[in-house]
Amino acid sequence: DAGFFGISPREAALLDPQQRLLLELSWEAMENAGVPPSSLAGTNCAVYVGISGFDYGMRGADDLSVLTSHSMTGNTLSIAANRLSYVFDLHGPSLAVDTACSSSLVALHHACNSLRNGEASSALVGGVNLLLHPQPFIGFTKASMLSADGRCKSFDAAGDGYVRAEGGVVLLLKPLDDALASGDQIHGVILASGVNADGARKTGITIPSREGQSELMRKVLARSGLAAGDIDFVEAHGTGTSVGDPIETA
Repeated sequence: DAGFFGISPREAALLDPQQRLLLELSWEAMENAGVPPSSLAGTNCAVYVGISGFDYGMRGADDLSVLTSHSMTGNTLSIAANRLSYVFDLHGPSLAVDTACSSSLVALHHACNSLRNGEASSALVGGVNLLLHPQPFIGFTKASMLSADGRCKSFDAAGDGYVRAEGGVVLLLKPLDDALASGDQIHGVILASGVNADGARKTGITIPSREGQSELMRKVLARSGLAAGDIDFVEAHGTGTSVGDPIETA
């Protein structure tokens, strides 16, 4: 429903479906939290979006004659975040984060920091991924990263690669005291977050580092005030490969 968001049919045709999903999910996140979107208009609400694919834009590049004045704003990754700020009149930081598989979690970390340091009073944090062009499939296949039978067998001796998937999510974050004072619906509390890089502590740029991951987990645990035994659920990268899985398991 492009008209609902003030987008003309002509512009909507050139709009990456990932941007369309983010608009819908942002509205639903605010609605679910009991926060009217109009109440955030004009505030320093931040927007952080994890996004790394531009398949829809590549479709346009396949035939340059179809490009229009809306092609760039419809398919540039930065606009995926900026459009939310524009449509909902949000004045805080607004940026797209691309760290490949960890994009949405890194976006979440930056949003938490923005709230902690007072740069923003609230934040929309999202991640989106749609598979709309064969190029990435071919590239990852050439790199032997994708499962040949289309099944991801994480932490299994038969693991031969991962399976690409689609999805999207948007969360509305506020400092806990503010959310309580506003009577918002609270689904969870983030105690701590963290980001690091492996550097050269591995044999290849696409391979994970046991030292790098454990170092980060220790730091975030210390920051949260929890002990390892307090953690009930761990979500793994789970690449389903003979190289990545043993390192992550260790």
